[in-house]
Amino acid sequence: MLTIVVDAMGGDNAPDCVVEGTVEALRESGNRFEILLIGQDDKVIPLLKEYESESLNMRFMHAPEVITMDDVPATAVKAKQESSLVCGLKLCKSKEADAFVSAGNTGAMMAASLFVLGRLPGVQRPTIYAYFPRIGEGLTNIVDVGANVDCKPEHLVQFAEMVSIYQRYAASIDNPTVGLLNIGEEEGKGPENLKQAWNLLKEAADEGKINFIGNVEGHDILAGKASIVVCDGLVGNTILKFGESIPHFLGSLFKPALEKMVVSGKLDQNAAALAGQAFKQIFEPFDVETFGGVPFLGVDGISIVGHGRSSSRAIKNMIYMAEHMIEQRVNERIAEMLA
Repeated sequence: MLTIVVDAMGGDNAPDCVVEGTVEALRESGNRFEILLIGQDDKVIPLLKEYESESLNMRFMHAPEVITMDDVPATAVKAKQESSLVCGLKLCKSKEADAFVSAGNTGAMMAASLFVLGRLPGVQRPTIYAYFPRIGEGLTNIVDVGANVDCKPEHLVQFAEMVSIYQRYAASIDNPTVGLLNIGEEEGKGPENLKQAWNLLKEAADEGKINFIGNVEGHDILAGKASIVVCDGLVGNTILKFGESIPHFLGSLFKPALEKMVVSGKLDQNAAALAGQAFKQIFEPFDVETFGGVPFLGVDGISIVGHGRSSSRAIKNMIYMAEHMIEQRVNERIAEMLA
């Protein structure tokens, strides 16, 4: 049976929503895996009693320290060795657990995953990607989205290779397509490092490692031109944060406009309610909690990080993602490709 460590102290709503999500995952799955919940006993144990978790495949481990969202990642990882985040990853390193899940400090998760788990053989830099909605079926992953802001061309190629493996085996996409984010679609566009990246991506495609379709532009992301969009972490994180702001921004315009139409008599309450439901449905693809979180690709272990605002639903789905990553042997396949 798989053992998944869950950071009870990770996230803005921890530990309440973490315990709730963990309980939901175990009950919904029929106890098909074991959860090791790790955190501060005085805050977590009362919640476990409240949820009557005695019948669940769950153990608890006390960790006295917490890495907060305000902590400096690398400093906190070194200073707080007894934190739930570091202790949880150490359990994976010692093979006492198969995966680690947290909605805590992303930078600290990346630093700790690298320091504690190390890199997979052949990996130059681990990376993290994000999900983006697209027109039509399928999904789009942008990589990197903040783990690496000073990428060399060869790093971008490895990112493409690792996410291709992820999409092929964990997302069931038979032939993932890779696009290099640039200022134009023509070959030879962009600064020198992107020109070099284009050449290296083409070589990787010729070797059968990826399906490279060339340069893509910003408007191609939501259009779904490529299932993998490669860029450095500065650009990727900027796009990610902008994308996250879209539903709230449009909602702030839509709601008062709808209310104004109702007041003026141009729209009755029933029609307004239907319009509101349609608007909500339109933005369901932007709901990151559908996936829960994302794995750090390239580290020697399964390390899943979620948004700081994660709800119990997101925690539950992060646990399922960890299970799926293990079952599909994503790390082993990445190591095989890069060997």
